[in-house]
Amino acid sequence: MSVSSVDTALTRLISMWTDVDLASGVWKKPPASTKQKTAHEVPLSNDAVALLKSLPRGKGADFVFSQSDGVRPIARFSAEKKKLDKAMKKELGSKLDAFVVHDIRRTMRTGLSAIPNVTDLVRELVIGHTKPELHKVYDQHAYQDEKRHALDAWAKRLRGIVAGDSSNVVQMRG
Repeated sequence: MSVSSVDTALTRLISMWTDVDLASGVWKKPPASTKQKTAHEVPLSNDAVALLKSLPRGKGADFVFSQSDGVRPIARFSAEKKKLDKAMKKELGSKLDAFVVHDIRRTMRTGLSAIPNVTDLVRELVIGHTKPELHKVYDQHAYQDEKRHALDAWAKRLRGIVAGDSSNVVQMRG
């Protein structure tokens, strides 16, 4: 993925605080901010709501993702990705494989496949894909509760990874 395509892909992250309802835990992405040009509602886990509440919001803070306390939308994605790479290499050393920002989305989507009771349709809807074929016409259910379940389960899985939960690891003799 080229530097310019990273910037182009990440411009969809430009969201206004008016798009986020922290009380109900929903991020309502307007059609202009999605690839399909359709509105997309993302149920937010409690962890995501807590993180969003912790972001600095000064006077005139309209933008959720910002390097200026919400005054202007985030910019310079390529430069920020380079900073992230540098910090991760410092932390992980040679263990860090090269990755592009889109790999984070792919990792989350793959991780959802390992969570029981999350259907393939819900996994696809979580990442903003549209319903396949005739489902678009005949299935008008929004799957909000199912998406929330999937994202809550993903947040729990991430907490376990970050906290180093090894309760499902079996020690093997060498």
